Amino acid sequence: MDAKALWKFTVAFYGRPGVAPMCLSLQDKCGLDVNLLLFLAWLGLQDKAPHSISALEEAVKAWRENVITPLRTTRRYLRDDPSVGVQALREQLKKDELVAERLEQEILVAAVEAIPANQDRTAPMRAYLSPTRFDLSQEECNEALRFLIGNLARVEA
Repeated sequence: MDAKALWKFTVAFYGRPGVAPMCLSLQDKCGLDVNLLLFLAWLGLQDKAPHSISALEEAVKAWRENVITPLRTTRRYLRDDPSVGVQALREQLKKDELVAERLEQEILVAAVEAIPANQDRTAPMRAYLSPTRFDLSQEECNEALRFLIGNLARVEA
């Protein structure tokens, strides 16, 4: 597994029109880990699936809770303060949050026990984005997956 290739994919896929808002909406609505979702999309494009999504969630849980979430919360808190100094701090936090997310991807790459995807490249994403994991209806999951999978076809792995 190549963390640099994963990051390249993440930047390209997340940059597709509508992908970032969809991912952030899922993150805010139900606590979905966008990095994990993007990792699973990339993994599927490699014709692989994780042996255990739960093991991946556990591998990044402390990092996400103790590093990424506090950075994001602080950055969002500072959003509406107009002072130049506060906005400079907010911009630095944005950069730090991005570094932290890239490090989370490195944790995922190191933690994954990959198995063949059995010819369904979207299976890892579909297994993660489901009503059994999140407080979403099956239709909400299906709608998000249709959109994401449609955009996935336009991105090189």
